[in-house]
Amino acid sequence: MNTLMEPLRLTSQLLPKALGDFIALSAIGAPILAVILEITAKAKNKIFYDKLAKQIASMSLIMYVLFLGCAAGAATYFTRQFDWLTDWLINPSSPFIMVYITVGFTLAMLLPYTLLWKSMKKNKPAHILLGTCAALGGISTVHVVTMTMKVFFMQQAATPVPTVPPLPFINHFLVLPGLAGLYLAGLYLIMSLSFAATIGGLYLVLRRNKDDFGRDYYKFSLPVISKWALIPTLAQLAAVTSIIIYLCGPTKELLLANNTTAICLGLSAVLTLLCCAIWIVTWKSATPMRHKIGLTLAPFFTIVAHATVMAGAMNLYLTM
Repeated sequence: MNTLMEPLRLTSQLLPKALGDFIALSAIGAPILAVILEITAKAKNKIFYDKLAKQIASMSLIMYVLFLGCAAGAATYFTRQFDWLTDWLINPSSPFIMVYITVGFTLAMLLPYTLLWKSMKKNKPAHILLGTCAALGGISTVHVVTMTMKVFFMQQAATPVPTVPPLPFINHFLVLPGLAGLYLAGLYLIMSLSFAATIGGLYLVLRRNKDDFGRDYYKFSLPVISKWALIPTLAQLAAVTSIIIYLCGPTKELLLANNTTAICLGLSAVLTLLCCAIWIVTWKSATPMRHKIGLTLAPFFTIVAHATVMAGAMNLYLTM
């Protein structure tokens, strides 16, 4: 019983973070996906790609609002738990200032990109430029958050009450992170695409009656969005596997000896492969709308899989 309870306990504790990661990374990845689809529509002269891009762009704005709400809620909660954290959020020298800049820039580009879709229909180059700026803002946010967390945790490791470094905030971002930081940022970028496409499948299903573009559109769009969820997820699975192997190092028997880690990672792999099976079936189906239940469940499976892999990795790291 204890063998099963410990993975469940760790996973339940990390579910809120997994949900926050899913929302944040989906908000970052959705504009990237929308721009790629819009450029594809222009290159192939296929209206269905443009309609799908418009839907993903609309979803990206919703996800961004959710992301900002979650971030504000988390900031409020944690500043009440740790008084010193307030200085990190408002100090002009804090690296968090750069997070605000990139997030604000992304939102400033995303609003006109999403809301002016119809009015800029005849000026696609300018519209795609807006979307590209929003996408680049999201990519920049991944780098900025990675570097900010590096500075924050380095300070926290040095003292229980970390203070903001007395440097201009821009100094922290004038150098590339180390190999581990680049690898982590790359993983986040892959996850942003997989998460955005995953929630995109659910969004298309929920908007089926509101945005009724006809049976042919959904026969086209659901396989496309499934393919976009599948391929980055497989890349993510490979990247996470390599990280786990790296953490184990020469003592890979630790992975099999640690029941909690093995169960968490195994459950995460099963849920991830289940999602992949859903997307493959939808991608290859002649009637993809029949798989709407699977597309609806995929985001929830993905969130739990993310929580369990974090639980497994954390438990492995703490017991090495």
